Amino acid sequence: MKTNIKIAMLLLAIFTIVLIASSFFAGVNLKLFSVISLQTGINYNVTSPVYYLIYIIIAGLLIPTAIILLLVKYKKIKVINIIIMLLFLFVMYAFSDMLLLDIYVFPLHGNLNSNGSLLAIFSLLVYILPVIFTVYYFKYAGKYAKDVLNVILFVSISAIISLYLNIITALILIAIISVYDYISVFITKHMLTLAKAFSGNSFGGISLMARKAKKQEIFLGGGDMAFPAILADEFFLHYNLLSGTFAIIGAVIGLSVILFLGKKGKAYPAMAAIGPMQFALLGLYFLIRFI
Repeated sequence: MKTNIKIAMLLLAIFTIVLIASSFFAGVNLKLFSVISLQTGINYNVTSPVYYLIYIIIAGLLIPTAIILLLVKYKKIKVINIIIMLLFLFVMYAFSDMLLLDIYVFPLHGNLNSNGSLLAIFSLLVYILPVIFTVYYFKYAGKYAKDVLNVILFVSISAIISLYLNIITALILIAIISVYDYISVFITKHMLTLAKAFSGNSFGGISLMARKAKKQEIFLGGGDMAFPAILADEFFLHYNLLSGTFAIIGAVIGLSVILFLGKKGKAYPAMAAIGPMQFALLGLYFLIRFI
């Protein structure tokens, strides 16, 4: 996927923004969970991270992939579009819920046990905003507005998932996804089928890059941003700032390898480069730390 420097740097900048924003959003919401637990007694972390890891792989990856491939085989494109819209709506609901709770609890110092009108308004907005986002995205949004909403989408997915995992399960997840990405592109090649199914839809990745580099067929999928962000989030949340920074640097180096060294016109599994490079940089971090 060899490309020119300007396009590559723009893609790397957006990629880096997603990783940093995800870590920030995850950090804020980890603190939010603590406040919710204190004020209401609700505990969001009652289930084992291993359970969530299995759930993500089966319900979040394998089953949706099988369904989409089946729909592509029978040319049910309208059904695929409906699924995409529903998925977007669901993620926007999760994002709106977290964001509004963050605003209500921190800047406004609201109490979740309150029966006041402000909490009622925020509770109503949780259901209204996702609908507005979804209608705007699929009916009215221009190319740049969709890119902004795509960034919000990937940041939300990675930040929310990272709250339910830990460092070990995140490492396992990235290892599995890296191997899966390689197999799905070079061996089974079903990822190429999925890419074609999403080719006319900005939802699947960074659409700005797809348009600007259309002749060079450059496109970075949402999973290639969300999964590396999850690993960086875990180290930011549960270890320290520097280790999370090394995870981000590793991801950026991995994507750079694909952009600058890949052959023009050939599809590459981004996670197969990003994941190992994250492991390499994290290994370097711990080597430096403990020498």
